[in-house]
Amino acid sequence: MSLFTPSGPGAAVMEGTARTGPLDVCMVISSYHPIVGGAEKQVAQIARIMADDGHRVFIVTRRYPGLSARERIDGVEVSRIAMSGPLGRLSFVIGAAREIRRLRPDVIHCHSLFSPALAGAIGRQRAGQPLLAKPMCGGEASRIASKAFGRKRLAYLGRSVDRFVVVSREIEDELLDLGLSEEKLRYIPNGVDAQRFSPLHHAANREELRLRLGLPAGVLFLFAGRMAAQKRLPLLLEAWRSVRADLPQATLLIAGANRASQDGFEATFGEGEEIPPALLDQPGVRLLGHVDDMPTLLRACDVFVLPSAREGLSNALLEACATGLATITARTGGAMDLMSDGQNGLMFAVDDRSELADALHALAVDEDLRIRLGAAARRTVCEKFDIRQTAAGLLAQYADLVEHEGRRERDD
Repeated sequence: MSLFTPSGPGAAVMEGTARTGPLDVCMVISSYHPIVGGAEKQVAQIARIMADDGHRVFIVTRRYPGLSARERIDGVEVSRIAMSGPLGRLSFVIGAAREIRRLRPDVIHCHSLFSPALAGAIGRQRAGQPLLAKPMCGGEASRIASKAFGRKRLAYLGRSVDRFVVVSREIEDELLDLGLSEEKLRYIPNGVDAQRFSPLHHAANREELRLRLGLPAGVLFLFAGRMAAQKRLPLLLEAWRSVRADLPQATLLIAGANRASQDGFEATFGEGEEIPPALLDQPGVRLLGHVDDMPTLLRACDVFVLPSAREGLSNALLEACATGLATITARTGGAMDLMSDGQNGLMFAVDDRSELADALHALAVDEDLRIRLGAAARRTVCEKFDIRQTAAGLLAQYADLVEHEGRRERDD
């Protein structure tokens, strides 16, 4: 039986036994502020909401050069674990496990099945200490299973983790296919702050905003994300050629940077592969590098494009939808749960350049379609993907697990 009920996404979120009083929550993630990415922003927003509600939230993450070992950010305590020597990942796992034991939280929530989940499983002080793990995107569990002793590692996580938080039907199916217990899966999608990411009310304001930002007139398309192979930026740049040839006033903006360098755009993706210069230098393509004020940039644009071959539930996509942009995305990950092709966005088959080009062209020439899809996309995220719903769903799971552990200890 699927977690995705006919009543729609979010229906499985709010189960659990409510508990009064604050919780101590330890979240483990590979990188955190000031490292910027979708996962980091999602965790930061959720942690801040929980802290504002009176819970104590600790973040355990990797320590990158120039960052302090400990600091407090927006009411959240951050511990950074140094990675040293040729076994850097292992040193992080061991260090993070020790930090978890020092903190003695009520709940451990690991973001990713890789090093964070392993650190959480090792760091548990007792078998009943609640442990949750969230795969960041489709393919994580399969990659683990494909490695030496990977199946044993998955089995260990399957025994150790109390709840697996899944953000898409695709991830749910993957975990079930790999033998993880359906009883441990909980669907809690990523969310977005729809108040912060809100549309402009008048088209004239968009023109004024573009002038202030130094952006050109004409239809503006936007790609925003990490420079990673899974994002399929070269595919987008190849499809863009045909659009630009027919519509010379259209512009594609590219906002993003490698995680290793947040200072600006780097024309690389994946394992150091280079994006062909001819794709980057073509007419109508502008590189913006890392952008701090994403809400303002989104409001200045007309269309958001996410060509990724693999995603969990893209935060950038949620932000674009909340801002009322028409969106184009591949049929992958949580996009298939968020988007309905032709209703609140346009979708194309993964790696299908022709379909992507057709979608780009359709939105470039049809303003009414852009407006209709954008308005529908905003309604969808406001109703089903608000960040406060995400935080409430997680807190319900935390409270349910803590209460269950309390009952078990009383029975013992």
